[in-house]
Amino acid sequence: MVAESEPIGIVGLGLVGRAVARRLLAAGYRVCGYDIDETACAAARETGVDILPNAQAVARQARTILLSLLTSENRRDLMWGKQAMADALQIGALILDAITGRPEDIEEDAQRLAKDGVKLVDVCLSGSSQVIGEGRALALVGDKEENADYANLVQVFSKAQYYFGAPGQGNRVKLIVNLVFGLNRLVLAEALGLAEHAGFDLGKILEVLRAGETYSTAMDTKGPKMVSGIYEPPVARLAQHAKDVHLILEFAREVGAATPVSEAHANLIDALVRDGWGDFDNAAIFEAYRP
Repeated sequence: MVAESEPIGIVGLGLVGRAVARRLLAAGYRVCGYDIDETACAAARETGVDILPNAQAVARQARTILLSLLTSENRRDLMWGKQAMADALQIGALILDAITGRPEDIEEDAQRLAKDGVKLVDVCLSGSSQVIGEGRALALVGDKEENADYANLVQVFSKAQYYFGAPGQGNRVKLIVNLVFGLNRLVLAEALGLAEHAGFDLGKILEVLRAGETYSTAMDTKGPKMVSGIYEPPVARLAQHAKDVHLILEFAREVGAATPVSEAHANLIDALVRDGWGDFDNAAIFEAYRP
């Protein structure tokens, strides 16, 4: 069990990292952290995070560290690149990795860190930064439940925890979940695009879709953004989902699964990222269907 008196480190203080930090601070934990982006550090400092000068300083102060980065490559660069965080990790340290990355990478990295007495576990969070901040996220964990002596900590920033036995498995389930999230948004965008071309009031069409068997939570979280055409501030960026879609396709190819709709989704979302929509909320997928 992770004691509340122990500081929790967070490396990566973007939307998700700050949402987790707020949950931990509200629960009485002390939180220290670092991000290469000074703006992210400033925003986290305002919430009460003790900002440290670099990742190694976080490793020296905290035995339990959450990573909230974008890719597996970011994790490897953090650990064994210029920042060399692995050199400062304490024996017996626990790293909870919230990255949605390539499952094989976390398998390899977990084995590498285990040789130095460090445990790496993928704790993928299903839900946007807003959902995480409200404590409604699901935690998809690449570990056995009986080994999760950190469960009390994960419960602070997730409403339910699902364990899948081994490193990498949490990532694989997250990709399956993200496929559904992404295609729910895509279907909604396509329907509203058809309605807009036909001259209907989009607010009224969204009301109809939400009222019946067509309902999905995307209609609550993304529908109003699509109707208004306002995609800021983002709670999850379009470019981040573009990365996830390509990981989904890679995973599907490895296991021989057919994903033709996700193939089409990748083409649409990649075009939008090239056109400059990547930093906007992922509801901006609607721009692929607008007149």
